[in-house]
Amino acid sequence: MRRRLLIGLMTTFFVLMVGAIVWANVHRPRILVLHSYSTDYVWTRDVNIGLRRVLDRQSWISTRYFYMDTKASTDKDLLRRAGIGARDMIERTRPDVLIAMDDYAQDLAAKYYVDDPHMKIVFGGVNGSVAPYGYDKANNVTGILERKPAEAIKDVVTLLSQAAGKDPEKGAQVRIMLLADKTISTQRDAEYLKSYAWSPLIYHDAQFVGDFETWKAAVRAAPADTDFLLVGGYRQLKPRPDSGPKERYVPAERVMEWTETNSPLPVIGTNVFNTEDGAMLSVGVSPYEQGETMAEMARMIIEKGVAPRDIPVRTSHQYVVAFRKSALERRHMKVPQIFEAFARATDNYYP
Repeated sequence: MRRRLLIGLMTTFFVLMVGAIVWANVHRPRILVLHSYSTDYVWTRDVNIGLRRVLDRQSWISTRYFYMDTKASTDKDLLRRAGIGARDMIERTRPDVLIAMDDYAQDLAAKYYVDDPHMKIVFGGVNGSVAPYGYDKANNVTGILERKPAEAIKDVVTLLSQAAGKDPEKGAQVRIMLLADKTISTQRDAEYLKSYAWSPLIYHDAQFVGDFETWKAAVRAAPADTDFLLVGGYRQLKPRPDSGPKERYVPAERVMEWTETNSPLPVIGTNVFNTEDGAMLSVGVSPYEQGETMAEMARMIIEKGVAPRDIPVRTSHQYVVAFRKSALERRHMKVPQIFEAFARATDNYYP
């Protein structure tokens, strides 16, 4: 009798314990991280590093990732399907907090949940205004804007010019321009860069191209009115002006390798991935800051119950320097050692 009672108590305890574990897992706060791009894009990879620095310490929160892969094509039907897939994932998971990264994630999915009483939105990687997504008037949205580190780029160009014996601070004419593909992100980046006070440097605005042959022509022609060539995104360049809609984009590494090898001008990337692709030097927004900031905001919302409207929208402040020594040496350019130290410290140094 006593043995049966003991077995019964043990069974009851086991069932209750399993039930408690199941209940806790079912009712764990949920975060869905929605990326515009895929994990083979270094920007996405490094944003995830920032996210995990915070979220991996929060084992009581359930975190899932979804990748829309919108860098693959600008085809409207593909983008439409990407949006449907993202919204379907949101509906199936019904996260407490939706972390939406980069503009397509906002435009194709997150904006449909503005003021949803059961979901909070934390955005990142937005290059322009949040008004097109309705975030400026929403009560359930906060996040971090992405703005190119124009001041840091200006400092780098000034230092490189001075090292070459051409000091813009003493009246020397130093001209720069931006070359990029025609994506939404690059165009919004260009709008911001155009609004920045570059003096004493001379900023010649941006040139957007849609194919690799036109890109090559722009690189060759740049020395006519430019001293430093800034490059933005180039992952959506078709091979030729007459390429069909289904023809694949030229691999990014090929674009940058050709540019670095053939450009008569020093090439400076405005994204960290530019140097991974082959550029001599890049100064870009810190993807780690984007990830960490979004994760901290999500944690505040879940753990402390802070309303998104009470968390101020932030603007990116941190930047990362990437450095390719062989490309700099090929151009006989010298940079302060602090750049190399910074690049090594952030694992963005390439021999």
